[in-house]
Amino acid sequence: MEAHYNHRDKNMKLGEKIKLLRTEKELTQPELAQKAGIEQSYLSKLENDKAVPSFDIINRISMVLDCTGMELINSLSQSYVEGKLSHIPEIAAEYAVLKEKRESALKKRFIIAAFFIVTGIGSIVLGFIGLSYPHTSYKYQSKGVIKPDESDLQYSNIWLREYGESTKEKDERISSMKERFNVVYKSLDINKGNFFIEIVDGGKGRRYYAFKEKIQFVNVQINLFILIIGVMLLVSGFMTFSFNKRFKL
Repeated sequence: MEAHYNHRDKNMKLGEKIKLLRTEKELTQPELAQKAGIEQSYLSKLENDKAVPSFDIINRISMVLDCTGMELINSLSQSYVEGKLSHIPEIAAEYAVLKEKRESALKKRFIIAAFFIVTGIGSIVLGFIGLSYPHTSYKYQSKGVIKPDESDLQYSNIWLREYGESTKEKDERISSMKERFNVVYKSLDINKGNFFIEIVDGGKGRRYYAFKEKIQFVNVQINLFILIIGVMLLVSGFMTFSFNKRFKL
């Protein structure tokens, strides 16, 4: 059978709890009174809530019922103990320590709840801002691999004046480039200007990436994820706050 002093009975008085535990132990009033070293008439008054015992009496009765005095007291509702038994010095001292620990734990839980709520609201706001202001990407194009001895403008249609290129040489170069075309596009989150160079083939060649266009788009998945996390945190915060407020006693 489950020991009823292991959990709180919120609506049960001390006398009722003693009677319940005595019945579970299959003890009569005279038997419990004898084992605890008190008068049966006094035990009867206790069970009918017509007397307030000392902590010594509570402890003696509890020992017969296979628990300690504080285990018996702690199985009752906190409001009942503070209202009816807090004048007993031993209980008052114990509850002062418990109250301090409880208030400290409650304060931490309220802080956690507030953190969840604030973080949740912030995440929701960030999610909506992300939906309103699209992400920017910068697209670059490279027409092919450039050899080490070639100009960065090898694939362009302009004269390579630094090489002293003639019109004929230009036409021949452009014609020969058709076989080497291997267009690659790169989309970057940062703007690298009008062009940038990237070494390829283990240093045997390079690519000239020319700026093509600026693209704006909405990253729906990331924004929805942020919104969902925000809602979950917000709900968790309010649930924690509500639970703390309801069960703080």
